[in-house]
Amino acid sequence: MKVSWRTLPLTRIVASFLSWFLFVLCFGLLFQIFMVVMALGGTCASGGPFEIAVECPDNTWLAPVSIWVGLGAVALSYFLAQGFGTPLTTWAWPVLFVGLGGAFLASWVLRQDIIGLVIGVLFVGMGLIPLVIQLRASPQRAVLGQFAAEGLQFVESDRARPGLMRRSAKKPDGVIIPTAAHWVLSIGITTIAVLAGLLTAAAWV
Repeated sequence: MKVSWRTLPLTRIVASFLSWFLFVLCFGLLFQIFMVVMALGGTCASGGPFEIAVECPDNTWLAPVSIWVGLGAVALSYFLAQGFGTPLTTWAWPVLFVGLGGAFLASWVLRQDIIGLVIGVLFVGMGLIPLVIQLRASPQRAVLGQFAAEGLQFVESDRARPGLMRRSAKKPDGVIIPTAAHWVLSIGITTIAVLAGLLTAAAWV
């Protein structure tokens, strides 16, 4: 019987690590560029036939690239990690909006920019509300993930509810009780990937 490479435990493990690493790297780059632009007054430009009041830094081209690669990282998590590990599909939206909301709020504190206050509060709310919904549905699923690397689904509390991104039976045949090793593997992969992404982004910019 031929086994698909997508069902291999190594595929899920590598996909979980790479998705988190790429997403955090992209968010780190986007956040740093965003803060630089905000420090320049919130707007800048490059090229064109007109006189430019505020020239954009050379690395601002990384901002749109990081957005698309970050979206690709979420797709990588969904299609290849397949519910193994701390789900990037749960955390990507909150991290992005709460992080950028924090940057807008920092701009309001430093420059008394009322627009920064409004957008910052809006972004933080947009990030936290979906996260609260996911955590209320199943804290275990939001941190551990829904499946082991072998593809077996974890048993969840009777009070667990379907989340925003995935709807499946709570107790199908073959569910397993998550062990300490499952928690260490899932959280360990995410922690290492996040630290590696942050350090790479800091070194890059």
